[in-house]
Amino acid sequence: MSSLISKPSRTRKRPLQQVVQARLAKRKASGNDGGWSDPSKATRTPRILCIDDDPEICRTLEMRLSEYQAEVLVAYFGTQGFWEAITDHPDLILMDVSMPSGDGRFVLESLRNNQATEGIPVIVLTGMRDPELQAEMLALGADSFLNKPIHFDVLLREMQSFVQLSKRTE
Repeated sequence: MSSLISKPSRTRKRPLQQVVQARLAKRKASGNDGGWSDPSKATRTPRILCIDDDPEICRTLEMRLSEYQAEVLVAYFGTQGFWEAITDHPDLILMDVSMPSGDGRFVLESLRNNQATEGIPVIVLTGMRDPELQAEMLALGADSFLNKPIHFDVLLREMQSFVQLSKRTE
């Protein structure tokens, strides 16, 4: 009979609040808490979240933005991007539409319906050329809609309408 009773799992998932608190503690320990503990020490480095299932797009953005004073966060599927937006509070989100595990429509709608993320600017970057899609994404709350492939200078200009990006002087 005792063989039918399973032992309690040692790999229980931590509640969301504990995960968020652990991330905030880690960020605070590294000296990059985004000014949450002391607003007078708020960092000036914009945090940009790239949500795209194409690793090349994310790597290219990281590489190109390394010339600027910006921190690039990456998520490769929709639900991961939504999670990163809630936990890391980026200043700007660059997002694809067609992704696994939560397409762009779902992610954008979730971002706009969440009090913690509703004010984060979102730029949609997609290879889809459907004008109805553009209208739909803007109606769902996207701040801008750009088609891939996009020239980096055009993207940079669009990003600078939401965050300040300065060239590194190093």
